[in-house]
Order: sequence, then C-alpha cells, then structure tokens
Amino acid sequence: MMVPSLALEPRLYWLPAALLLTVLLLSFPFHSVAAGSEPGPRVQSLSERQLKRQQDRQRERDRLLVQAGQAFAAGQLEQAERLARRLTAQDRTDPDGLTLLAVIHAAQGQQELAGRMYQQALSLSPRRGDLLNNYGAWLCGQGGSAEALVLFDRALLDPQAPLLDLTANIGICAQKSGQWQRAEQALRQALGYDPDHPAVLLAMAHLQLERGDAMAARAFYQRRLAAAPADVSVLKLAIQVEEQLGDKAAAEHHKLRLEQARRADQGADAKVDQR
Repeated sequence: MMVPSLALEPRLYWLPAALLLTVLLLSFPFHSVAAGSEPGPRVQSLSERQLKRQQDRQRERDRLLVQAGQAFAAGQLEQAERLARRLTAQDRTDPDGLTLLAVIHAAQGQQELAGRMYQQALSLSPRRGDLLNNYGAWLCGQGGSAEALVLFDRALLDPQAPLLDLTANIGICAQKSGQWQRAEQALRQALGYDPDHPAVLLAMAHLQLERGDAMAARAFYQRRLAAAPADVSVLKLAIQVEEQLGDKAAAEHHKLRLEQARRADQGADAKVDQR
C-alpha cells in the first residue's frame, strides 16, 4: 500500500499463493502383482497407511494455505501470520507458505523479514514464475528496480507464469527506472490480456503524462474511470492532466470528486477504528 501523492503510481501486483491455490488430490500408483501370486497383506496395508498419511498432510497443508490467504485478504494480519507459521512449521521447505509469510510481513511493515522469506522461497523453487514475480514486485517496491526486472525476465521463461500480473509489474517497474519504451511495451501487452485492468490503465496514463503527451494521458485515465470506481490516485492524476491541458472546468470537476473520495475514505477509516 503506497502513500497517496500526486505522483502516485499503481501498486505492483503479487500473487498470494493461497488465493490461487488449486487443491490437488495426490495419486500413487500401486505395483501390479504377478498372476498366481498372493499380494503381501502387510506391504499393501502399509502402503495404504502411507497413502492416507500423505493425503491427510496434503489436505491439512492446503487448508492452512487457503485459510491464511483468506485471513490476509480480509486484513486479519495476525491471524494470517499464525496460520502461515503453522504451515511452515509443518514443512519448512514449502515455498508457498514462505511466500505467504513474506507477503504478510511486508504488509506489517517488516520489510527485512519479508525479503528473507522471499529469498528462502525462491531458493527452493528458483524457476517458478509466480515466486519470481512476487519477489520482483517486492524488490521494485523497495527501490530495487534493476534487480526486479532481472527476476521478471526469468519469470517469463516459465510457461506457467502469471502473464497479466507479470507484464503489469514489468511495465510499472520499468517506468519507475525510467525505461519508458520498455514500460509502454509491457503495459500494452498487459492490456492485451485485460483491456480494462484498472492498475494498468492508470500506469499508462502516468506514463503518457511523464512523456509529455497529456492528450494520451487523458484517454487512459478516462478508460481507467470507466473500468472501476474512482479513487484518490486516479482523480489526482485527472486533475493534473486537465490542468496541463488547460481545461479548468474538468479540473474543478475532478477536484470536487477528489474531496468526496477523501471524505468517503475518512468515513471508512472511522468505521474501522470503532470496531
């Protein structure tokens, strides 16, 4: 979560593994028994017990991962951390559990700890595109744009990489580092996956304004307003664009909407504080 400012950029996208989890049933092949021979009941029984234990562990792992992800999405960071720690206590080599812990620590402001968790997760599965994307998004948010872009390039080599979020992150991070051509190429690629992606449209509007094309910036911020409810970041950008274009009426209109959005945010914060 970034502090709102006139130069606010869209947030980088990470993928909480628990929210993307597909629960897989484990399957184990049974060895065939030669014709005329009797199966060894003890071996078969042991195999069944092993299978059940494996399936029970997998179900418990999946349950904790999903519940931790749901708690995080609901803003229940302490509960999410407890569940994620139970998960990693069961298996310290689970990259999904470590990644979720990293995301939680980052949300808690414990950036050094988050970085260590991301590194541990990636060391266990160094070619997984989602892990590379997650760590890269965090690095870019911490000012490590160059290192993040290297990780994003590695993520693109994974056929299972989350291409929408990955290309959006490449565009936003390249923009942060002043690589405008690469930023535009990646953001347009992301819009090819989702033409109405609010964060990507906002990033494109910022990029066009930085390049001095206020008319193009207007087109993209208007698409952003059509794609999702207005928030403080897009309204601030809209004011800046319209002031550059000299449209005082449009700028005043967006200033009024900005004040309304701020009051709504303050009201929501007050409701949270009263709970």
